Amino acid sequence: MFDFISVLFMGLALTGIGIYAIRNPYSWWFRRSRDDTEPSDLRIWYLKLMGKVTLAFGALVILMSFQHL
Repeated sequence: MFDFISVLFMGLALTGIGIYAIRNPYSWWFRRSRDDTEPSDLRIWYLKLMGKVTLAFGALVILMSFQHL
């Protein structure tokens, strides 16, 4: 049961990070340290794409957590 809960929380964390990346690509989380320049359109597109990939991977991890039941 512990395996199920820990893997489920990991999937939920990945899903949350993916949603956050899609909704707020301008966040300081996704910038290099000491980089005060405005991100380009290509970088914003890339962050949103990687947010979708992370969201899909998080959903896959959640589905795979059910094998521990």
